Amino acid sequence: MKFFESEVVRNELNRMQDLYLEINKMGLMLTTLQKKEQLDKMIELINLQQTMYMRVTLSDDPDAMKMVEQVRNAATMLGMNPNDVNHTFYDTLRDNVQEMIDQLPK
Repeated sequence: MKFFESEVVRNELNRMQDLYLEINKMGLMLTTLQKKEQLDKMIELINLQQTMYMRVTLSDDPDAMKMVEQVRNAATMLGMNPNDVNHTFYDTLRDNVQEMIDQLPK
């Protein structure tokens, strides 16, 4: 079975896309409560991205391996070392977003 034909993978990719669109639709000028909601969605998206990244790195499907290469290429275009994109990369992202949540006014 091909990696991206899996129902679980397709559902997670759809959820990732939905979250990305929801986050972007919220905009930048938000109340504290809206900002918390946006950041919570970002954490959910990061969790899904981390799971997907782990899946594609463990797969021998050519399309999955191509996705790993695309993620690393995107990191390079953002000025990052592509070797830094691994499971701990997503932990760091999540920690950064959690810190933003913690700094919101109560």
